[in-house]
Amino acid sequence: MREVRLIGGNKKVLALLSALTFLLVNAALAVPVINLNVQNIGEGSAPVTSPVDNGNIKFLLNSTNPDYITGVEVSFDKDVSAGSTIYVKLYDNSSNLLAVGSYTPSVDLPMGTSLPINFPTQVQISQVENVAVVVQGP
Repeated sequence: MREVRLIGGNKKVLALLSALTFLLVNAALAVPVINLNVQNIGEGSAPVTSPVDNGNIKFLLNSTNPDYITGVEVSFDKDVSAGSTIYVKLYDNSSNLLAVGSYTPSVDLPMGTSLPINFPTQVQISQVENVAVVVQGP
């Protein structure tokens, strides 16, 4: 039986295997961007699920200069319980947070209820690349 030595005897094979391993690890780390309507968060035996499945969002524009967003109006396909918090976040194309607004209803909101959420400062519409809406149950 012949013994194969990679170290010292065949450095080209070792270099080739190292390069191939490097490429495979980098390919495995490449993650595509995925946009989802709803994402359940959870781990183990007690997952945390979203209280809604889908929603609608409408931008509220500055009445004298419609180049600026002052807030949004959201509605959902399911009831939102009192004490839940609804967050709306606006991001630019570099994933920088531009604005965040939130609302916590004191009574249950029936499905389809339009809820205005204003931002503390208005945002130029041309800067907005992504919008995230998070509903955190009570």
